[in-house]
Amino acid sequence: MMRLSCGVQISRIVLLVLNILFILFGFALLGFGIYLKVSKKFDVALSDHISAQIIGGDAIEVVGIILIITGIFTVILSVFGCLGALFKNRLFLYLYAIILSILMILELAAFITTMSSRVRVRNSYESGLWKVFNNAYDSHQQDLIKSVEDLELEFKCCGVTDDSDYKKVNYTVPASCHEDQLFSKPIFEKGCADAIIDWIWDELPIIGGIVGTIILIEIFGVISSVALAVAISHYSYGELYAKL
Repeated sequence: MMRLSCGVQISRIVLLVLNILFILFGFALLGFGIYLKVSKKFDVALSDHISAQIIGGDAIEVVGIILIITGIFTVILSVFGCLGALFKNRLFLYLYAIILSILMILELAAFITTMSSRVRVRNSYESGLWKVFNNAYDSHQQDLIKSVEDLELEFKCCGVTDDSDYKKVNYTVPASCHEDQLFSKPIFEKGCADAIIDWIWDELPIIGGIVGTIILIEIFGVISSVALAVAISHYSYGELYAKL
């Protein structure tokens, strides 16, 4: 059996520990992605009646799916890395380093793209929500009106920008705009466009923290896997020359 030096054994242990951390963060991504998909607020904000008519709605909705896929892939890749370190397999280690590097670049690019489009998403969601709102009450489409009222109830908001939007469409402010749906109670001050986007942005630091930590660990993972693979190669050649 191949016996490695103390330094190489430490690198092997570090790689195993890093991959265990990858597995944990992979499950964290998976869990947060599932949360976005099953969250009532996320479901209401991107209901079929609303997201289909709002530019950027599909882009926001797919975030949860991407996180779930990334989480599953991270867990599987981490198990692959653990096997490479445990069995001292150079092929596993090199493949692991290459795939991990590609994954790291894609994660960074995706996060930068998401953060750079924050203003565009906010503006497109607000303008798109107004079109839905205006169309719903002008045409008296009950399914759209129900979706708007669901938004107001879930996010405790009123109209697109505020309750004055109802005056623009010649409609009485509904009970969904009032606390506890009682007309005697105050009207929600915040518009639904701001309420929804603010909620989404409040979730981004969590995503950013998870992704940033994973990328940092992935850098050490790539270095450790390559270093271990090279060390195993040197020891393999050393044993071969010793026998000759």
